[in-house]
Amino acid sequence: MAYTFTIENSSKQALAIVEYLKTLSFVKFTETKTKEKAPSKAKAKSGLAKPVPELLEEDKNGVPLKYKEEIIALSKKTKKAAAKRFYEKVTEKAAL
Repeated sequence: MAYTFTIENSSKQALAIVEYLKTLSFVKFTETKTKEKAPSKAKAKSGLAKPVPELLEEDKNGVPLKYKEEIIALSKKTKKAAAKRFYEKVTEKAAL
């Protein structure tokens, strides 16, 4: 059965355990060179132009007109579900 361990040599303890493991006859070492990390996506994208936020028309209540129908549909669905749960609890308590 073989095991693979990765030990970073960033501390004295790590280097000490590596030296100890090298003294054991049943331990085989394969050193790998660390690769330089590619710049993260945030750093790579930092040079790109930022999108301009879309200005949306709003009604008198502050609801964006573009999404008003979807918002109203979700609101109705949520109200129905809340009313259903409420009446289920009321009938459950009345049955007790």
